[in-house]
Amino acid sequence: MDFGKVLGRAWQITWRWKMLWVLGFLAALGQGGSSAPQWNWNYTLSDQDFQRWSYQPWEYAEEVFAGIAVLVLALCCVALIIAIILWVVSIIARGGLIAAVQQVEVEGETSFGRAWSAGARKFWTLFGLGILASLPIILVVIIGIIIFSIGIAAGVGLMEVGEAAGITSIIFVTVICGGFLCCGMFVLVIVLEQIRIYGERAAILEDLGWIDAFKRGWQVLVENIGATLILWLIFFALGIVIFGITFVIVMGLTLPLLGLFTTTDPGWMLIGPLCVGGAIGMIVYAVIRSIIVAFTSSTWTLAFMELTKEDDHPQLGNLELIEEA
Repeated sequence: MDFGKVLGRAWQITWRWKMLWVLGFLAALGQGGSSAPQWNWNYTLSDQDFQRWSYQPWEYAEEVFAGIAVLVLALCCVALIIAIILWVVSIIARGGLIAAVQQVEVEGETSFGRAWSAGARKFWTLFGLGILASLPIILVVIIGIIIFSIGIAAGVGLMEVGEAAGITSIIFVTVICGGFLCCGMFVLVIVLEQIRIYGERAAILEDLGWIDAFKRGWQVLVENIGATLILWLIFFALGIVIFGITFVIVMGLTLPLLGLFTTTDPGWMLIGPLCVGGAIGMIVYAVIRSIIVAFTSSTWTLAFMELTKEDDHPQLGNLELIEEA
């Protein structure tokens, strides 16, 4: 496989068809995020506050705790619903990214609506494929927990015979099981992730069900392990470069702001610039991340098409990576 040609073509598609950035942003939503509550640290208690709270607060403790529990439960339910929605959207967007590249290569054009519809039609297939790729990890974790628990129990039992022997056994089990579990999980996660990457493309490009797509993903990985490793190394190197560039940009924007804080008295006048700078930073980060996700997905799709171009694909025909003028 001509890696330079595949990467170049993936960048051409990503840069020309900006709607892929939107799909990339939506696909990245399923990876989650976090936010911190904002507290008002400048609030001061008045004498009335002290009098109110010093007046037998235990009389209202049950109501307060019940209200807090209801609020926390409601917030958890809302967060769970939002997380499920984002997860569903990200799965459809991943399928849409794959379909969009196929449409560009086969028909020379695509659109957000067509790509999204193609991803939505294959939602349950992609969903089942993701679950199937997660089951071995769950099984390994369960087995690891069982073995670890048995080892700890055996170590505790040995402590009745000799404390040193029991402690040594516990340490040995912890180190050996923890080491093997971590290393095994690392390798397993990478392999299953790659099977899922190829399997999703098999589901969209070859119109396979989730079980057949998983098998196809494994087949493509085994038959092209060398090319897959090279692509992983390329993406790893690109990730380091992108991280370095991002770090330099962030430091370039942060250091002047830190200098402003150290030389002046922070006040209300700085809230506006901080909010504007934070919003700009979030927008820039979202755009960069969307482009990276779209480019990465396009590369894997073109790589899959190139690696399997000798196979019988009735709906694809004999695809070639055609350079755009």
